[in-house]
Amino acid sequence: MVSISRYEIVVKKIKEMIEAGELLQGEKLLSEIEMAKKLNVSRATLREAYRILEDEGVINRYHGIGTFIAKTPIIKSGMEELISITKLIEKQGMKPGTKDKAISLLQPNEKEAAMLKLLPNEKIYRIERVRTADGQPVLLCIDRIPEKYVHGNFKFDEESLFEYLHRDLGIFISYAISDIIPVKAQAADVYRKLKMKSKSSVALLLEQLHYDDKDNPIFYSSNYFSSEKFRFYIVRKRI
Repeated sequence: MVSISRYEIVVKKIKEMIEAGELLQGEKLLSEIEMAKKLNVSRATLREAYRILEDEGVINRYHGIGTFIAKTPIIKSGMEELISITKLIEKQGMKPGTKDKAISLLQPNEKEAAMLKLLPNEKIYRIERVRTADGQPVLLCIDRIPEKYVHGNFKFDEESLFEYLHRDLGIFISYAISDIIPVKAQAADVYRKLKMKSKSSVALLLEQLHYDDKDNPIFYSSNYFSSEKFRFYIVRKRI
């Protein structure tokens, strides 16, 4: 017979309390002393259980604030398919939106120029905006497009940048090369813009270089996703 450790019992108990509705999403838990007493375990056992629950995404712990039952992300997406954020939100049955949009024409920094293969005097349009799902801020988008691809004044009044590029500029985005990096939400003031709990919260930074069907780098994006509202997954198959 396999013995079950005390902390595994605590993990199981807390999950059962969540399933039974005794603990609700976003609810702040009792202090460690009170919770350990309620579950009749030592604080060391409780902390080990919390460590496992946090690794599994069941709880969130914030230094100086407390421990909370994690909220189920409102948007889940696979990484295999390249679609616009607008389409992704719509696929979840939610209404996409945009707020705090700012567009500027400027000289690229060294990294932006290298990524987009720009000549020394070429400029980029930088578009920063917060994307929303049913009115809730879910990610901060920063996109850079070379000025040479835009005919006349850059007028982007839509939700989907993919659709704008295709319909108005005749550019079809064929694929993207992506990096996903966990970062502190204080980067780029993400925690405030996405209404996250604290500066120490973790955001997911998806950096992507998008190419057209002729392998030209068309735009470079940095998308900061709220880990409290977004969850990515990958379907992996044996070969």
